[in-house]
Amino acid sequence: MSTKLHYIIKNREQVFVALVALVFITFIVSFALNSISVFLLILFFFLDTKEKIKLKLEAIKKNETVLLYVLFFLAQLIGVFYSENYDLAIKRTLVMLPLLFLPAILYTEQLETKTYNKLLLFLKYAIPLVFIYYLIRHCFIDGRTLNTFVHFTIKEKIKVSQFYLIFILLLPIIEALKKLKNKQSLLKNSIVLLLTLGVFLLLGNKTSLVFLSFLSFGFIYNLWRVNKTHAIISLVAVGVLTIAVVQVPIVKNRVNVFLKTTDFNMKTIITKNSFTHTKNTVEHRILIDYLAIKEIVGSFPFGVGTGDYQEVLNKQYKAVNFKAGLKGTGFNTHNQYLSEFLKTGVLGGVLFILLLLNLWRKPKKVMGFYVLLFFSLGCLVESYLVRQHGVVILAFIIPFLIKNEIE
Repeated sequence: MSTKLHYIIKNREQVFVALVALVFITFIVSFALNSISVFLLILFFFLDTKEKIKLKLEAIKKNETVLLYVLFFLAQLIGVFYSENYDLAIKRTLVMLPLLFLPAILYTEQLETKTYNKLLLFLKYAIPLVFIYYLIRHCFIDGRTLNTFVHFTIKEKIKVSQFYLIFILLLPIIEALKKLKNKQSLLKNSIVLLLTLGVFLLLGNKTSLVFLSFLSFGFIYNLWRVNKTHAIISLVAVGVLTIAVVQVPIVKNRVNVFLKTTDFNMKTIITKNSFTHTKNTVEHRILIDYLAIKEIVGSFPFGVGTGDYQEVLNKQYKAVNFKAGLKGTGFNTHNQYLSEFLKTGVLGGVLFILLLLNLWRKPKKVMGFYVLLFFSLGCLVESYLVRQHGVVILAFIIPFLIKNEIE
């Protein structure tokens, strides 16, 4: 046995937790580094004794959750064979590849509770610090204003959509709230909470603001059962914070667009969006859902194929002259549930729902509960799995938190 292999086997838990921390941190740093860190876990899985590898493979075969992840991936693969755009189908399937191995690795590698808590402590401080660095570079090195932070730093430099980042920001927020509720390190956790909330709000994503309201009222409800005075103070603080948030330019602009321009009559929405390039994303989603459902019904029961769903959507956009939808390569479904039924029909759509239901059936604590809740709700308005970051949320972050919180 080589010295390196002997070291990994002897210090397996420490090496595993370091790799897990690497996946979390590179998630907010670089797509390429995150890909490397994810695939390092495969190498780590097989750097073990033959007996333990055999035991892990046997455990994987018996794990219902892992089986559902594998079947969901296979549904994407089946959709490749009847896709006309074969190259895009292969590309989309490769993005989904972590579904095949990440949950299996997470469910067979062990972490002691003490080690898991140390990891959360590290992430609680490390994640806000990375964003503080981004803000300092954006404002003082690049010389830009805060209201351009999302566009120039998040989207252009990091190249990550903000609705993926909110899942990582949830970790320090929830950890800080848990410690504050237990009156532990009040100053440190208050600073972490305020800094992370500031970044969370600066991202200006409507979905994230809805998520934050769920989290806030969930915390206040639990606090009410312990200390009613503190709960009332927290409720007032949330109210003041809400007023402050709607004054942030990016948030204020989106709220005004929603309040002043939203219609719910489909004919009106189609007419408006055929004449001009509208900015009402709520109307966009209503129209996209309507057109996607038409395609799902037309391609029932097999779907249009893993590589063709965007093309058929674009054809629907052209049919109604949906100007905003036709911009660039075209809007995706912005609904993961509809996306799966559109791509691979009943097979992929039902498996995706069964997978989420299986995860919901598992016992979970605060962190796992909220991350899974936000993902399940977010899939109604976003197509998370169109990019690797969304796949990492489903295949890595959610099962990791649920499994280790159980133990």
